[in-house]
Amino acid sequence: MQSKVLAILLTLPAVLAGVYLLPGERQPPSENSLTGQRLFPELEQKLNDINRIRVEHNGGVYTVVKKGDQWQLPDKGGYPVLFERVKPLLLGIALLEKVEPKTDKPENYTRLSVQEPSKDSGNIRLDLYASGSDAIASLIVGKIRHGLISGDRDGIYVRISGKSGSWLVAGNLDLPQAEVDWVDRQIIHIKPKAVHRITIRQPDGGRLVVEKAYRGAPGFAVINMPEDVEPKKPSEVNALARALAGLKMEDIRVRPPAGPPGTAAVTAVFETWDGLQVRVTSVEQQHRVWAWFDLAGTTATAADGLQTRSAGWIYQLPSSRATKLRAKLSNLSNVDSGLSLQ
Repeated sequence: MQSKVLAILLTLPAVLAGVYLLPGERQPPSENSLTGQRLFPELEQKLNDINRIRVEHNGGVYTVVKKGDQWQLPDKGGYPVLFERVKPLLLGIALLEKVEPKTDKPENYTRLSVQEPSKDSGNIRLDLYASGSDAIASLIVGKIRHGLISGDRDGIYVRISGKSGSWLVAGNLDLPQAEVDWVDRQIIHIKPKAVHRITIRQPDGGRLVVEKAYRGAPGFAVINMPEDVEPKKPSEVNALARALAGLKMEDIRVRPPAGPPGTAAVTAVFETWDGLQVRVTSVEQQHRVWAWFDLAGTTATAADGLQTRSAGWIYQLPSSRATKLRAKLSNLSNVDSGLSLQ
């Protein structure tokens, strides 16, 4: 009886271990000499030579390139990339360590998301280049099991491009996916208390003007509201001043010299108590609002970066902010929506 119990106890760990293997995966050897080795053993010594990253995700392909000391997005007119996004990704790839081999059967790749990337696959391929046309490292990153490995490392399923075998590796990868994920998405930050006056002009000549009577006043007032028209509650008027506070983009395009053709533009001019004027010109295209920025008057620290960046690009705005920047006088009145207020 004791011998039977002992046999069961010895068999149980092997059975439990098999639960974590997906069908079609290879059982790792009991003493895997590859465990702990780098996925790309020589990559760490080549990190400073890398000058191009190719990203394939959800059916799209784009590149991030290094020009001099600056990383850029060439498809976005050379828009500057944050080095804080590039460095941890490259180092993270270089430090990936093999844990155990996984399936080498193509029919099982989708279980780990290490199949060839496609529009709906959700996985991502990263190709790293130095000089020449051949990638010095290329991998498909599949499913990630956060905190699976000791040392607060994730368990990541990957496959080296062009290889049949896949791996469970240990490491941490902060994966920018869309191009906008590589950049500083904040366009500008003007605090509401810094705003003195806002003037919004519509293509048809309609105008909305709100301002504070004095610096430190509790709220804004609509100064061109007809006397016989009741304005909406103050909180809706005050909300306009928050339109440029921590404003973040959703996408970027190269800015045409005269703005997008064939579109009627709305302009919103923000004047601060310190003499800064920010003109936001916006157009709507296919239910998306794109805007460009021009500064005048005294510059402010919050807008210095925008002065340099804004010349060459237009930004897709979040719908909630676009609504504020394109508000009409009728939006802030309690009159029938069919009436015309100029």
